[in-house]
Amino acid sequence: MSTLKKIAETAKFFTSNSLLLALDGPVIVFFGYVLYGIQVNILVLTASFLGVFSIYSLNKVTDTKEDSINRPEQSSRSTKRYAVLSIVTMIVSLSLGAIVSIFAFLILLTPTLVGILYSVRVSKSLPRLKEIVGAKSVLVAFSWSLYGAFLPLALQGADWDSVTLVFTYIFIQVIINTILFDFFDTRGDKDSGIRTIPIVFGPEKTKKMLLLVNTSLAFLIIIFGVDGDFLKVMPALFFGVVYGYFIICRFIKGPINRLSAELMIDGSWFPLVALVKIILVFGRL
Repeated sequence: MSTLKKIAETAKFFTSNSLLLALDGPVIVFFGYVLYGIQVNILVLTASFLGVFSIYSLNKVTDTKEDSINRPEQSSRSTKRYAVLSIVTMIVSLSLGAIVSIFAFLILLTPTLVGILYSVRVSKSLPRLKEIVGAKSVLVAFSWSLYGAFLPLALQGADWDSVTLVFTYIFIQVIINTILFDFFDTRGDKDSGIRTIPIVFGPEKTKKMLLLVNTSLAFLIIIFGVDGDFLKVMPALFFGVVYGYFIICRFIKGPINRLSAELMIDGSWFPLVALVKIILVFGRL
């Protein structure tokens, strides 16, 4: 097997099993730690990895119909395996959070409960949260923002302006990514009766809306960054905005390669956080 083929197979393994998304959990939490200037807690990072993995494993159990269309290569996998993995990793994640603090436990618990309501039909008379237009994107972004903005504060506080910027920055980045994936999953969502933003508004209006949202993030960085503690890392934060324009214009059009899209969108936090850390390290020299 050639090196490129091995790399492709490894990438497929990480994306198809939600491992890349799960790695985003501790990376985004680390993003909060770095911006707050707080010492990293390994238990919190581990709990965030397991929490994200649990939620997205549950999603694979509940979304078999959509996945059979959007991701046919994964539809034959055992849902029982994902259900067991989801329960076990959820328990371990919440247990680690409880060891750290009750605050960490509650922050980890909230996205878990949202994930269950998002994926599971609690009552025949009530829709799943993901079936409400726009609710899916907002709830997913809210859950990731809770992780990144508040888990680092499990043992130490930060000023309100810093928390507001970190929470909103993560929220906007994630909501853009989530809506882009809704665009990729249009066919399966339509057949399952799920009305997402791209289905309701169409590609062009969705693109304009995402560009507007991404632009608002640039203004937010200026407002909170110029006179605050984030002045040094503004180039890195703006890198995230520029990258947002790139993926919006790149992926809301024509046929896409699913694997490359997942790597470029779900993997976007790695270079962003690395750049923030590099700037801060060199700024201390």
